[in-house]
Amino acid sequence: MNFIRIFLLVFVSFTSFLWAKTSYYILPVQLDGVHEDYTEKIIYLTREFVALEGDEVVSNKSDCDYLLQIKLIRKEKGVAVIYEKQNPDGEVVWSYGRIAYSPERFVPIVSYVAQEMDKLLTEWFWGFGFGVIGMIGPVNFVDYNYEPFAQFLMGPVKMATSLNIAFLGSHPKGVYGSVLGASFSVAYMFGHRFVVPYLGAGINGGLVSTEVKTEFENRYGLKEEKTESESVWTPGYFVELGLSIKLKNEVHIMLESRYFREFCKMKNILDGSKGVVHGFSVGVKFGV
Repeated sequence: MNFIRIFLLVFVSFTSFLWAKTSYYILPVQLDGVHEDYTEKIIYLTREFVALEGDEVVSNKSDCDYLLQIKLIRKEKGVAVIYEKQNPDGEVVWSYGRIAYSPERFVPIVSYVAQEMDKLLTEWFWGFGFGVIGMIGPVNFVDYNYEPFAQFLMGPVKMATSLNIAFLGSHPKGVYGSVLGASFSVAYMFGHRFVVPYLGAGINGGLVSTEVKTEFENRYGLKEEKTESESVWTPGYFVELGLSIKLKNEVHIMLESRYFREFCKMKNILDGSKGVVHGFSVGVKFGV
């Protein structure tokens, strides 16, 4: 039942952007050698064609997904019509320009812009993360986690694959542990701003190992060390919650937390009982 809920969460996150409207706020039109009457015409056409594409132009700047900067510049044989699509922080993410040889030529230009600027923006980047990972059961321990990753952004959808390498060395009651695994996740990014929260889920798999060392006295009164170990290869799933920060030099910083749960049970080497492998991770990732 839990797996079905996780699957539904991933499905909704992945598909919700398909019917979501993109909202634009039109900045004051920049004119250079062009009569002010053209401003009203270009804004009217932009509103109409954006609406035809299923999106909207909003009147409040704080409510938009993107800003639209329109420039009309007088040229020798016509008017240059330039559109700049900007994120809410003013960074240009898409632009287009063309000469209109008469006011009637505004129509095909604006129609083309409304269709093209709403196409999903894609971006690849890779990086490295580190943090802590902890096992809640069947044995408790926490230590450092190292996570090289690759990530693909498609509009508001974030897809990522990563390796998880952890040597769990907090040694409660003499327990040593390690994790070597891989994961794939899909998350929904709630916005396009400088700081964006995201929520997602994914699948993982790998080797979880534990080892306990105990000392005892042999019949000669000498101390010896006894080692017991347990390991399991197991698939599982997780949910993640994070905060993505994109710097102007194209560096991505992500603060991320996960709760994971595996399908297989593992023996608790301290008392012999069996329990489902589950735990958490918290860390920071840097991508370029």
